Amino acid sequence: MKVLFAGGKGLLGSNIIPLLKSRFDVASLDIDEWDITDPGAGEAAINREKPDVLVNCAAMTDVDGCEDGKELAEKVNSAGAAILAGICSEQGIRLVHISTDYVFDGVKGSPYTEEDTPNPISFYGKTKLWGEERVLAVTPSSLIIRSQWLYGVGGQHFISKVIKIGGEKGGIEVVNDQRGSPTYARDIAEPLAILIEKGESGIYHISNSGSCTWYELALEIFATLGMEVRVAPISSQTLNRKAARPAYSVFDTGKVQRATGVVMRNWQEALQEYLKDVRTKWTR
Repeated sequence: MKVLFAGGKGLLGSNIIPLLKSRFDVASLDIDEWDITDPGAGEAAINREKPDVLVNCAAMTDVDGCEDGKELAEKVNSAGAAILAGICSEQGIRLVHISTDYVFDGVKGSPYTEEDTPNPISFYGKTKLWGEERVLAVTPSSLIIRSQWLYGVGGQHFISKVIKIGGEKGGIEVVNDQRGSPTYARDIAEPLAILIEKGESGIYHISNSGSCTWYELALEIFATLGMEVRVAPISSQTLNRKAARPAYSVFDTGKVQRATGVVMRNWQEALQEYLKDVRTKWTR
């Protein structure tokens, strides 16, 4: 089975593609090779690669940037997804579309299931929800994967940023009123592979288990690395970012466990493995 990734050089693709190559014939194209908002470029890429499955990791993920660049955010996250769905529908290709916890408003207070009604509170979240809806309207057999709080090798993410700031300044302020599940991107590979192999469709939540706030995550990072960094909790209101974030976006991953048999490991265990790998590379 051939699987083609759009946006494969991003954080998710960079972490899962190496693991999927043992199970699929994998090809990957990124923005410099394929602009998903260009229908002609999409048809050319599909005709050239001839995949059985297309995984769309391409997205505008700068949450605050989406508030300033609304036209581009809608073009990439919604219209671009619809273009891919149209091509896949015409050519009989299965589409896997990557989405986010930001489709929820965060007021539920208990883990979100796939049946919960989305209500995004940021423009980024709105465009990702529109993308989901347009994909499923055009290709109802598509697979939607929602994940959250991703980190991994390569690229910039919360963990890499706080380590850099904490190391340079010896102290950092981190919000303590947003709760989610930090997710090691490579942990998505196994359940995703099984869902693809089984031909599953619909929406699935995939994240590491357990939850914490960004502040609690920062404390865990520095404790694990043995870094003496002062971590001060602050409120989202104090940070005053352009886009609102859900206060609680933890996932219920029971559906993916039932479908694949994969039990998503605890976020602390995944974080320990990631930081061990990172620390090994630092000391080489």
